[in-house]
Amino acid sequence: MKRSIAATVLIICFVGCAPRARLTFPYRRLIATTQPQSFDCDGDGRNDFAVTFDHSGRLDAVAYDDNQDGKFDRVYRLADYANEDVPHLILLLDSIPFQIATDRYAAGEFRWFDPPTKIIAPFPSLTEICYGQLLAGAPMPGMVAQYYDARKRRLHDGLWDRGVMDKLYPWEQYLDYRSGSKEEGLTYLDPRKWYQAELERARRAFDESPNRTTIVYLTSASGMACKYGREGIDEVLEGAARLCLQLLYERHGAIKISMMADHGHNLVTSKNIDVGELLRRAGFNVATYIQQPSDVVLEAYGLVTYAAVRTTDPKRVAAALLTGEGVDLACCLDGDHVAVFDQRGFATIDARGPEQLRYRTSTSDVLMLEPVVAALRARGRLDADGFATRDDWFAATVDHEYPDAPARLWDAFHRLVINPPEVMFTTRDGYTAGLPSFERFITMKSTHGSLNQLNTATFLMTMTGRAKAPLRTRDVIKTIAPQYTIPTIRGAR
Repeated sequence: MKRSIAATVLIICFVGCAPRARLTFPYRRLIATTQPQSFDCDGDGRNDFAVTFDHSGRLDAVAYDDNQDGKFDRVYRLADYANEDVPHLILLLDSIPFQIATDRYAAGEFRWFDPPTKIIAPFPSLTEICYGQLLAGAPMPGMVAQYYDARKRRLHDGLWDRGVMDKLYPWEQYLDYRSGSKEEGLTYLDPRKWYQAELERARRAFDESPNRTTIVYLTSASGMACKYGREGIDEVLEGAARLCLQLLYERHGAIKISMMADHGHNLVTSKNIDVGELLRRAGFNVATYIQQPSDVVLEAYGLVTYAAVRTTDPKRVAAALLTGEGVDLACCLDGDHVAVFDQRGFATIDARGPEQLRYRTSTSDVLMLEPVVAALRARGRLDADGFATRDDWFAATVDHEYPDAPARLWDAFHRLVINPPEVMFTTRDGYTAGLPSFERFITMKSTHGSLNQLNTATFLMTMTGRAKAPLRTRDVIKTIAPQYTIPTIRGAR
């Protein structure tokens, strides 16, 4: 605990230290049109650059009026550049719901991209888990930075590792740019300044990259969504559009850009639940390690709609959690099943081999999947024992309230991390289950983490023409950059 306090103090001491670098492109929102839209890039009051559109409203070329006489002197068509012939920037944002990206594209923005593709994040829908899956890195040690290591019988202090020791997660070490982990807390305190600076940092990282594919992550996009809600998310997308336009301008269109986020966001101001008090009322001893049957250890970090409990009595803990205001679902292993509980009862998920899953209602259709099960059966996609393939579950539930839930919950207990918790639970939108100390620094106008569509579904937009249907996060890179290979760890710049 003392080290966590020290890390917090260190973060506070650095308030106001946001870097000052900024993009220079004279951005304004594009509108739905087939007419050229012009910009004054040299700042002399006369337009010297334009983007043009085809009959469908897609951006098809960049054009330069070198002598500023109102006529284009040079025109470069985006379709003239093959994917294999130009550099590819993959821009990783944070906390953008799919529908917001879709609505802005429909309004005429981002038209150098193909239309948005829905991306379904893993569960829990947390950045580290999502982008760890994206880049196929080594498994995370735990679901959150403050995880319990049962072998060492101690709660790992991720705040110290990140805020003081500047340690990176495995997936972060594959990036060409992300902010330092010491800077991460600062981006939540003053996200607007940091986001503008990170856009320019990302541009520079792309210019300096020796790689055909360059991947950058903008940490401060998360703070923008959490601190300012929908307004912050809109500003993130506007900044990303400005970066794309500057790169198209600087490189004469000879570039491919792909842009995505890690998960959705619920766009609701949230109240934090005192999970420790909830468990104490049920007779548990909230501790830092497990020694007695009544001992439990909380795994909570940030102010999100997911948290976990380490325990030797998972069913009883799940039942205790569900008595609390704001708790939505709780899940745990029950033999070789994953049991998912709500206030009415439970359902189970089973696996047979790596590719087949089954959902069965026991006393409650917790995930509201019985209609999906009936539809899969009617289409002949369930076998005699009730199992369907992962691909069939994904296709049938991509727009469901709990998208791809059987696979995501099964993987959360079996595949994602080295130290999976015994009980995972989610809160209803409007509630969080995180560290109370974080509330001193931010009021969450929007958050994420849970299993539902709003927290989960995000977007991919790409210039490659390769994303044709909804995707799981883990399938994005091999879809848009099939020649990309995970590099030898080199550390983030």
